[in-house]
Amino acid sequence: MAIQGVSAPESGGLDPIWVPDPERIGGYRLVARSVSPADLAEMTLVMREKHGSIPRQLFRQKCAFNAYEVVGTCKSLSDFVGGWSDYVMIYSMGVVTDKDMGDRMSFDSDDVIEDSLSVQLADLYPIGGLSFGEGGATEVDLAVIDLVYGGKEQCGECGPEHDGAKWIYAVTWASGGSPALDAELLYSLNGGQTWTGTAISSFGTGEDPVAIDVVGNYVVVVGNGAYHYAELNPFTGAPGTFTKVSTGFVALHQPQDIYVVSPREIWFCGLGGYIYKSTNLAAGVTVVNAGQATSENLMRIHGRDDTIIVVGDNQAIVRSTNRGATWAVVPTLPGLATDDFQAIAVIDAYRYWVGSAQGEIFYTLTAAESWIQLNFPESGNGAITDIVFATDEVSYFTQNELTLAVLYGRLYTTWNGGEDWTNATPRILNLGVLDAREYSRIAVPRTTPDVSANSIVLGGVATDGIDGILAVGVAAKF
Repeated sequence: MAIQGVSAPESGGLDPIWVPDPERIGGYRLVARSVSPADLAEMTLVMREKHGSIPRQLFRQKCAFNAYEVVGTCKSLSDFVGGWSDYVMIYSMGVVTDKDMGDRMSFDSDDVIEDSLSVQLADLYPIGGLSFGEGGATEVDLAVIDLVYGGKEQCGECGPEHDGAKWIYAVTWASGGSPALDAELLYSLNGGQTWTGTAISSFGTGEDPVAIDVVGNYVVVVGNGAYHYAELNPFTGAPGTFTKVSTGFVALHQPQDIYVVSPREIWFCGLGGYIYKSTNLAAGVTVVNAGQATSENLMRIHGRDDTIIVVGDNQAIVRSTNRGATWAVVPTLPGLATDDFQAIAVIDAYRYWVGSAQGEIFYTLTAAESWIQLNFPESGNGAITDIVFATDEVSYFTQNELTLAVLYGRLYTTWNGGEDWTNATPRILNLGVLDAREYSRIAVPRTTPDVSANSIVLGGVATDGIDGILAVGVAAKF
């Protein structure tokens, strides 16, 4: 196969917006441009015919598919996982729109017979090798429990230029030190190069956060039966003063995680099977499920469109398929009844992945009618702490791998939607040198696929078991 004639529009038509120029009679001033959506990317996939069977390209290509181009030197380019050194170009969700099968006859010459398929793509983008460095080494005093990217891609119309990967926010535990400290917000405004730490004064001394997210123009930290929010400066990204909100949370059913759809739709899962919703940060939450679906502790929540999945202790997986109107346990459950699920990633209404404290990963392609266990070398060892999809193809999970009675944080990645996974070069270049005892969470930017797939931050605990660690990974661009 070969890929030819790739077209990758980055914007649609550009129409000028003019206003009269007060300094020139009859003159006009360009104040902005109206940009229409870009056309879909296109390519031509050339496939050689082969004797002995019907070439697959002669059949109707009804479903979308991906194509991958590996690029590098001194490598075996037939090795999808390790046979590249420069980058892999991902041609995402291609649909065949036309075929050119050339001139055909019963007897042809000895020329190679090839067919050309015109393909329309949902997107195309590269992934490269992720090089890691430790961030905020002097600012991180205790374990990093969660982290998130903030800000959106924009080109200067509404403030400084931003690619969506510059602002990063992390939160640390308060307990574990001697003496106990206040919970701390760590933030970087330059992609992880430098970090600033500030105490979250609305937390009490020794009170631990459990999660962090960005809601519109606010950073929200969850913990101790409440959430705490602070406005972000729209130009610098720096946080303001935190406000504590506990209205609506029920004692003994404290929130454990947050899932943000929009500033008007914020979900929390909690102990004892409780699920909460907020439509206004300042007003608190309401209970939408008081443990009716399960009474187990619910630890993580995630969703996509109308599907929201919550996972927790003792094999608990609770689902809503109607945007939280009703909740029920999924049709079938993976693993053992004693498995504690503490990681969840929802791709769409049919596909989601869960990770357990027992070091196992399960995924479904059938909306939980059946499950498949992921086979990877350290399955069942240590614990899976997070699963994140940066794009439909690029995903990561963290595992705290038990080796000679010592925990080590590991990162696995895929760039073909979970078909192949690796924790080694050329995709992950040097993470092992940071020697994290464990990684608790993964953050990727919420921006264009090329930036999201090539930027990542991990938070966790250093090898001393007390000090926190931030591992910032980016793919080099020249």
